[in-house]
Amino acid sequence: MRSVVGMRVRLPYKPKGEMFAIVKDMVGGSRASVFCEDEKIRIGRIVGKMKKKVWIRPNDILVIAPWVVQSDSKCDIVYRYTVTEKERLNKKNFIPEVLQ
Repeated sequence: MRSVVGMRVRLPYKPKGEMFAIVKDMVGGSRASVFCEDEKIRIGRIVGKMKKKVWIRPNDILVIAPWVVQSDSKCDIVYRYTVTEKERLNKKNFIPEVLQ
């Protein structure tokens, strides 16, 4: 994790293929349609440790990890940013222009 304005914020780990994404809509069954940094729309699965603990809504900024198999269409949702984290990432220009 890198420090952003005195606050530690999780950033995507590029060697593992993680990237930023934004939620377009909830599909159901702990899945969401997400628009990714590489300009692809994927079906994101909320991982088990986030289910019923972190609520994901449309227009949330996420960190996703594309699947090795079917990487063009599916991914795991790894992290959701809070409002203050999102503002600080915007201030430091970490979020790509495609997602704004």
